[in-house]
Amino acid sequence: MSGVQPRQRPAPEMEEAARAPFEMRFLAPRFWPIWVGVALLWLLSFSPGLRYRLSVWLGRRLRQANRKRREIVQTNLAWALPDLDEAERERIEGDFYRIMVRSMLDIGIFWLRSEAVVRRHLAIEGGEAMLEAIEAGRSVEIITCHSVGVDRGGLAIVIDHPLQSFANPVRNPLLDWLVGRGRVRFGGLVTSRTAGFRPLVKALKAGYPLYIIPDEDLGPEASVFAPFFGIPRATLTTPSRLARLARAEVYPAITLLEESSGRYVLHVFPRLEGYPSGDEVADATRLNAVIEQMVRTAPAQYLWSLRLFKTLADGAPPPYSMKGKAGSGPRARPE
Repeated sequence: MSGVQPRQRPAPEMEEAARAPFEMRFLAPRFWPIWVGVALLWLLSFSPGLRYRLSVWLGRRLRQANRKRREIVQTNLAWALPDLDEAERERIEGDFYRIMVRSMLDIGIFWLRSEAVVRRHLAIEGGEAMLEAIEAGRSVEIITCHSVGVDRGGLAIVIDHPLQSFANPVRNPLLDWLVGRGRVRFGGLVTSRTAGFRPLVKALKAGYPLYIIPDEDLGPEASVFAPFFGIPRATLTTPSRLARLARAEVYPAITLLEESSGRYVLHVFPRLEGYPSGDEVADATRLNAVIEQMVRTAPAQYLWSLRLFKTLADGAPPPYSMKGKAGSGPRARPE
């Protein structure tokens, strides 16, 4: 993946503390369906042809069956990509469901197979400067977006280098343990979103680059309004604030599935010079533009099922059907 040699992890005891222990309650009968699913994912990990055929079939069924989710996907595509005609957006929508299902069926490779197998399914391209900065012990922030293979991009780094990220817990305790185990299987730190900036900055200074996914609309708190695909919406200021506190070098990156080989490739873009600038709105606007650029490289691999335009600058209700939100629902993109 790179000619840069991995250095010794700076604080292995921090990584050990991040690993949640297995609990005997996970063997209870109510969790057996999940274990059956895990076993099926393990079996599927040996058959790329079957995973592809299943992704085509299940992707079509999921697209047809989940009307609410399809409404979100179609609204996002119409609002974000108005320059494309309806037929092209429908093609992207169909490809999105297929690739999203494929990424789910590939989980068994990354959770359950050997390190050698995992390595064969990962790659980093354009990351020489980023990896050199990590090796030199400088603070590094990697800003990515919700592509369907986003977790695999983190694995591509952490399998050889220290890394940290943050996430929300999963409601089901066994799934939460499985997801967490998958993320820290080769080391690294995962911090709760509610933990604040202090542990993130501390780990950055301890030699753990931050892998951050800031493209969700999480409401007006800790956000400013900046254009995203031309629509002003709530945009997190977290990336610029953390970069300023840690004096971090910032590299954009997106993870894409290379369907011909089955590899997940982390494509690293050039360092964002002069970021952060001290102007949160300008930084958010610049960051959204970079994320747009990354998404347009492979639009079918972006997670269009997120409510990307939930909080709009003009106070208008969201363009998705939401309980308790008067006036919400699909509508044409504002001029």
